[in-house]
Amino acid sequence: MTLLSKIRPLLRSWTAGQKLAMQRQMSEHRVFPMQPSKWQWTIFKDMFNFYVVLGAIPCVLFTIYMNLFVGPATLTPIPEEYTPKYWEYYRNPITRFLARYINHAPQQDYEKFLTYLHVEQEKIMLRKLENEILNKMKERNDYQAYYYQPIVAKYYRATREASEVIEKLENPLPNGQP
Repeated sequence: MTLLSKIRPLLRSWTAGQKLAMQRQMSEHRVFPMQPSKWQWTIFKDMFNFYVVLGAIPCVLFTIYMNLFVGPATLTPIPEEYTPKYWEYYRNPITRFLARYINHAPQQDYEKFLTYLHVEQEKIMLRKLENEILNKMKERNDYQAYYYQPIVAKYYRATREASEVIEKLENPLPNGQP
């Protein structure tokens, strides 16, 4: 037994090391720090970069290409029988392209505006006419009856034929003689 009491301090130190190894050390040293999410910011950056690469870079490259290789328009004498198109008056090649294929022709815009004015003028005239009709109806104590209800013609024909048959039966002599 004395042997065990001599080994006891050694066993205690060995078991104490095992106890420390099994314990959790809560020392507030966080390996994964708590912070707000950056998911929205990351998605925004990714989408912004994607659309810049998708849209802005090709537009810039196209603009550089057009300005370097096509260049601005120069004034030249117009042949006698040639009528220049409206997009040929622009100097920049990109502006010419947009005027020709994207925007409407100035004449077309003008005619659309004139059509708009014509339609609005007709609306004004119809409103005036309707106001006159309403005023006349008030003046004459009339009721609203400025519409037409169509009549089906087959019933009218049948009624007329029936009335002719009745007339023949009532007066069998021709030309209504007694």
